Amino acid sequence: MRCRTGTWLLLTLLLCLRTFALPGNWKVDGSGELLSQPAEESCSVRLTLPGSAQIYREPERESFRPDRAGFEAAQLEMEVRLDADAPVKALLFFKDKDGTWFQTVREFELVPGRWQTLSARLDRTGEEWRGVGHGALFDADAATNLFAAGISLYSEEMQQATLTLRNVRRTGKRQTPPLAVIDWQLPENGEKNRRIDSRFLLSRDYFNPFDPDEIEVNYELTGPDGSTQTCPAFFSRDYLRSSHFTRETLTPVGGGFWELRFLPAAEGTYRLRLSIEDKAAGESLKTAWRTVKVAPSPLPGRIRVSPTAPRFFEHDTGEFFFPIGLNIHTNTDMRSELWFRFGHLPDRGTRDYDDYFEACGKNGINTVEVWMAGWTMALEHNAPRAGQHGVGRYSMESAWKLDHLFESARRNGIYLNLVIDNHGRLSSTSDPEWGENPINATSEFARANGGFLKDPGDFFRSPEAKRNNSKRARYIAARWGAMANLFAIELWSEVDLVSEFHARYTDGSILTWTRDAAAELQRWSQRKPLVSTHICSDFNKLLQFRKLFDPKEITHVAGDAYRDAKIHFVDHLRSYARAMKFNKPQLITEYGGPSQGSENRQLVADIHAGLWGASFSSLAGTPFLWWHDFVHLNQLYGHYRGFARFFRGIDLRSAPPTDPAPELVGNRQECEILAATQKENAWGWIFHRASLLTYPEHPEKEPLREKLSFRLKNAALPPGAYRLRWYDTLSGEVVKEKRVTLRAGEAPAFPVPAFRVDTAFKLEKVREEAR
Repeated sequence: MRCRTGTWLLLTLLLCLRTFALPGNWKVDGSGELLSQPAEESCSVRLTLPGSAQIYREPERESFRPDRAGFEAAQLEMEVRLDADAPVKALLFFKDKDGTWFQTVREFELVPGRWQTLSARLDRTGEEWRGVGHGALFDADAATNLFAAGISLYSEEMQQATLTLRNVRRTGKRQTPPLAVIDWQLPENGEKNRRIDSRFLLSRDYFNPFDPDEIEVNYELTGPDGSTQTCPAFFSRDYLRSSHFTRETLTPVGGGFWELRFLPAAEGTYRLRLSIEDKAAGESLKTAWRTVKVAPSPLPGRIRVSPTAPRFFEHDTGEFFFPIGLNIHTNTDMRSELWFRFGHLPDRGTRDYDDYFEACGKNGINTVEVWMAGWTMALEHNAPRAGQHGVGRYSMESAWKLDHLFESARRNGIYLNLVIDNHGRLSSTSDPEWGENPINATSEFARANGGFLKDPGDFFRSPEAKRNNSKRARYIAARWGAMANLFAIELWSEVDLVSEFHARYTDGSILTWTRDAAAELQRWSQRKPLVSTHICSDFNKLLQFRKLFDPKEITHVAGDAYRDAKIHFVDHLRSYARAMKFNKPQLITEYGGPSQGSENRQLVADIHAGLWGASFSSLAGTPFLWWHDFVHLNQLYGHYRGFARFFRGIDLRSAPPTDPAPELVGNRQECEILAATQKENAWGWIFHRASLLTYPEHPEKEPLREKLSFRLKNAALPPGAYRLRWYDTLSGEVVKEKRVTLRAGEAPAFPVPAFRVDTAFKLEKVREEAR
């Protein structure tokens, strides 16, 4: 026993004495020329004072990745010698790879003629370091991301001085306090279908708080009905948003913290407790139970597949939901700038989305697709990009932006279709981003990123890639799985364009991966989300790979609807309706002419035809136009507003809409009609075919289409009094209303008011008031 105790004491002493020299080159700036020297252990710099200078050691960005040894150190120290006539004031400082700066609270005095050791603790949150140019609190996350470190000195004395710096290093062993939950902030009251957020701190810091193999933080939730579930919490930070001219900047505020989110689906009392597993230390902790009383509310809740009409969506509370959508995959799109000759559009970051969402909400768009793309809101991306740290160390800036988008969308009545990955991330040929994918083990920044995969074609069968994706999915579910306005999660955009897709489809690995990835997101989310994946081109391509959509975990079908410019989009939707026979909701989340863009007038026609043709094509929502900036900059929201107002009150679930065999009577003038009947109602759209292939530049100057009537030959509507309303398709306003009578066995012809491009009608049975 005595021998073992002695060995343990010796080991402890060695750990306390450990040192980790900082790698890199010496650099000097502030006073004199920018200087880079070879990676030697010491550096001497001649300075002319008064003034200031910073001498520091900085590694190559291609090789920098935080290491656990650095995190576990107790302090930063260096040895300094000043040769000068008078003392000089100094501070220690360090910065991360993006330039976020921390310096010591304590000021040091350098005395000429002797070596001095300067040091500051790295394991004491908020005590010995303060941020400069930002509001972030110094904590373990800052210490872990220490990139360059050195000394900042200044003097008001006129003199020549030589400063020698050596042995910049991290020393000692970070203190580990007893495991505890600190300052758990949990509201006592909430509302049904309104998200509840709860923050707390842990007494211990962790090298990678995003890695559940190191620290797993969950919460246990018991509902009013006694049902229980365990859901993940997540690590986060706060930021302040500001703009410099048009450029958005995010500045960190405060320290890192832990958070849980849940969306109560019922009124009553909920019980929660935290469950902490410190896997690095082999310790665990459960807190006492706490309660939240949830009151009733009129909020409609999340979106689900209708259990009674499985080809459509509805709210949790039962109201019908028909997505009227737009694809805002990025706030600025270079292809649009070139194709539509917009010129360069400034990247205003989340403020662009704010403007989009406000316009969408005012004009009836209730669903928007957004991407966690490398250039916007990816959690993992190439480490050279600001705010990104490669594999497994998630970008809190990206996460904050996505939080902001969810809140901005919520204020405007919008649900978000969240795309996690786009095909370019696994491709070197189709919209290639493989070179910037952090998992790429062959890239220039492979070490900095933590890259591990040499061939993108192996992604769907690589155990390490699956583990990494699983951890990221857990974080996504924890942070956004309880968002009230999360419409759905899309695993991939155009997954069939990734490297070796056909081989992975043939060997079944991508099928297994898709099913498992969807199941993980649903298992970890507090409110089970809709999940899909996505195929490019059009429905013919989608049908080639329909097995991707077979698993029950894939809740709906998503694809594109690009086509040859000569094909009328209404005809394309007719073909879609004939071919697509999934017993799941079906969505088109990209369309608009050919995939590389379209002539402007045709694109306007596609917008209009896509909206008005949607309810006649077996779709569960309108198609989502890809060219969002074309809509926004040309102020084409009226097309959406008109359709949204018209469609209000139509519920496609109550009975399968049937084709009443509509026909136009009289001088057709190249016009066509689409119509549907449902129980005691019918609606329809009449349009001039050529105008909906290429929308007129001046629709108000188009000739009037007159002396037309329509007949519903197979309407099967019950006899009685009906109200026939005619609508302006751009304003959604009723332009004419008439009371008509239907008699059994008759299919009367109804006159169509004169129109120029198109018009729409509703035929609704009149409810006689009880006498």
